[in-house]
Amino acid sequence: MSSKPQDAVADVSVLPLTRPQLAEARRMRAAELFEQRRPSSEVARAVGMHPESVRRWKRLWEQGGAEALRRRPATGRPP
Repeated sequence: MSSKPQDAVADVSVLPLTRPQLAEARRMRAAELFEQRRPSSEVARAVGMHPESVRRWKRLWEQGGAEALRRRPATGRPP
């Protein structure tokens, strides 16, 4: 008769993230670390990316904030 809260959570199915979603999540985590004034080398280790990629993200973040690191729709002719 006792209903456990974890039973309700177990019934919820969570779809895995796609590659673009994972990449965006990685950039958003990097933005959080930039806001904490962490060095780029530390951010690169934390998100598992090459330091040059992180430096590029940091330049974008400095110009446009976290929104500059969000995913944009694909351009060009649809497949």
